[in-house]
Amino acid sequence: MIPVALQLSVRDRLLNAAERVVARDGVSNMTLEAVAREAGVSKGGLLYHFRSKPTLINAVVERMGSRCQADQVRAMAGDEGKPGAFTRAYLAARSEPPKPEEEPVVTAILAAAGTDPQYLEPIRKRVLEWQARLESDGIDPATATIVRLAIDGLSLCRLMRLPVPQGELCDTVMKKLVAMTEPRVGENGNARRKRSAEDKKS
Repeated sequence: MIPVALQLSVRDRLLNAAERVVARDGVSNMTLEAVAREAGVSKGGLLYHFRSKPTLINAVVERMGSRCQADQVRAMAGDEGKPGAFTRAYLAARSEPPKPEEEPVVTAILAAAGTDPQYLEPIRKRVLEWQARLESDGIDPATATIVRLAIDGLSLCRLMRLPVPQGELCDTVMKKLVAMTEPRVGENGNARRKRSAEDKKS
């Protein structure tokens, strides 16, 4: 039986190789043979971990989601438990452009998803979880959702090389989004009074 540590090591090597091949050749031209060759393993070794091309691509996308999750956890350190903490972390984790080595991979997968939406399924599941957390983050759920959609739109525009705010304007936009994550004075109290009134009616 292959040791777990070795399995993880080979798996990561394969995922790293898959990212390089996707960035270089695109998803449609990626083959399992090319990934195995890039990783320095046999095709059989690759198939031990990933039984098909869609399985491998989904694993790459899932790892991207895990990286986003880790970025959010780091951004929330010291702020956890406060109203709007997760929304601020979501915003902070996406406030900077993707790393140069990550951008081609993300762009290629987004392009491939146009013809095969299944490639984005791991991210869809993550976004559902994140949206649920945003809606229960201690601030107005609609406001938290607006912040999410704004920063997601900015991130997508960057990937598509569309014009985005720069310099001082970008800083001002980000500051306004951060301010939206702070609970307004009396917001929580008003929400509690509203629930209490509804309970009395029932």
